[in-house]
Amino acid sequence: MQTNILSTRSQLILVLSFVILFVFFTYTFLHEMGHALTGLVFGQSLTEFDVSFWDFSAHVRMAGGALTQQQLAVQSAAGAALPLVIWVIFISLVPRKASFTLEELKLLSSLNVVNTLLVWIALHVLFVLGRAPSDDVTYVLRYSQMPPLLLTLTAILLYAGGWVLFLSKIDGLRNEFLFFRTTDRKVLTAGTLSIVSVMAGLMALGAVLTLSLNLSAANSPLAKFSPPQDYVPVAQIDLSIRAYFNETLTAFSLEKASYVGVFISVRDINTTYFDLSVAGPDGYNSTVLHGEGYNADQDGGLWEDYLPPGTYQIVLTSHQSLGTASVYLKTP
Repeated sequence: MQTNILSTRSQLILVLSFVILFVFFTYTFLHEMGHALTGLVFGQSLTEFDVSFWDFSAHVRMAGGALTQQQLAVQSAAGAALPLVIWVIFISLVPRKASFTLEELKLLSSLNVVNTLLVWIALHVLFVLGRAPSDDVTYVLRYSQMPPLLLTLTAILLYAGGWVLFLSKIDGLRNEFLFFRTTDRKVLTAGTLSIVSVMAGLMALGAVLTLSLNLSAANSPLAKFSPPQDYVPVAQIDLSIRAYFNETLTAFSLEKASYVGVFISVRDINTTYFDLSVAGPDGYNSTVLHGEGYNADQDGGLWEDYLPPGTYQIVLTSHQSLGTASVYLKTP
């Protein structure tokens, strides 16, 4: 009897771990897909699709197009909007009383998706103080010129609405708590195999789509190792000579809001740390290329953004190592 209980607990730990993995992977995939789909709709090309949720480095890179500030705001908001929409559909369709594993999925997905709105509630304070980090919230506020308080109130309403919807899809908080304390083997294992199989299939589909998108992006003319037309060289760096720490490679000023592009090409690089970023007023900082334990014969990428007026710097931090880097810039 004791062996059966231990075996059941071990199975539950494995299933719980898998559900957590599924929730984080799915949220990250949908978040980056939201950015990518809106960019494609607005005429951009995808040059990278990364869903590395385990080290918080997931991102997409888009190039081309001539997005308006309103379109850029929509694109920034789409990262949080798509997972929220999918979660609303899921939580609306799932029954109020479900199997143990499905109840776990309901709870963990709700905690993950709904609580991301807390960032949208809190970050406006840092934005007002001019200390907000580069984040979707910051970009939405910057591009849309929406009053920060209005964005906060909208996020609060969505946050409250999300939990109201969740509570309407469970059999009361007390019953939910008691349900998760059950030790009945039949209750704990009912339907687990079929639900886990569906989740595994969805994760496999997401992995295949991620691979396909990156293969497609690699064939994009904007993802090649030669700089696009009208980009001028601003720095040629031999990383073997010395290390760099927050070193400004070049600076540029904008008299009015404009599109700016940075292209970087690296060769024979083998370093423990490399980061090229664009820094500017009001705490603006956006990564052009970042790598840790970074080893490549040839690599590079194109970064573009619609920047408000001000003075900006292209900043490099890199350990001394093998490799060279070429940086190109396009301004109005």
